[in-house]
Amino acid sequence: MNPGQQMEFHASCGHLISAPADRAGQDARCPHCHRVVRVPGSDVPYASPVPLPAGATEPMALTALYMIALIAGLAGAGLVYMVMFDSLSESELVTLTPLWFFPIVFGLYGFVSQRLLRRIASGRAGTLHEAARLSIDVAGHWAALVLFPFLVLKWRSSLLVSLAAALFWAVLLWLFFTAVFPTL
Repeated sequence: MNPGQQMEFHASCGHLISAPADRAGQDARCPHCHRVVRVPGSDVPYASPVPLPAGATEPMALTALYMIALIAGLAGAGLVYMVMFDSLSESELVTLTPLWFFPIVFGLYGFVSQRLLRRIASGRAGTLHEAARLSIDVAGHWAALVLFPFLVLKWRSSLLVSLAAALFWAVLLWLFFTAVFPTL
């Protein structure tokens, strides 16, 4: 390989990453899973795919659903707080909050659950709980607040996990509004 040329290889998480050819044999950090991986030498077939077990990936329709929900929720929040805010009363703002909040939560938890399920499929975790613990170990203990639903759920469907997480946050949002705005 020529100096300055990039080589592509699969990290242990399965993502295709690239590194300068002159870094062969050295360590590099995967930008996807943040694990340190060894850049293969020229004698290693670096472009070989990392096989995942059959059924390891969920349909693209679910990923599209999560993306649409996330975009719709963000657009709704932008509309409410940047365009309509001055014309809405506090009770109307409280009433509209679930309309943008739940799509955001559903979309985010959908993406996170897909990532955690990929960890299980690749053999880096045996359960959803273990996969969530790996993320908490990397991100810190504060991440346990966000990843709490994944620590208690055992399902292997990102759709079910996302719906359960949205329900969990719905209860928390209801408790918040009940405590902060009891008259609304």
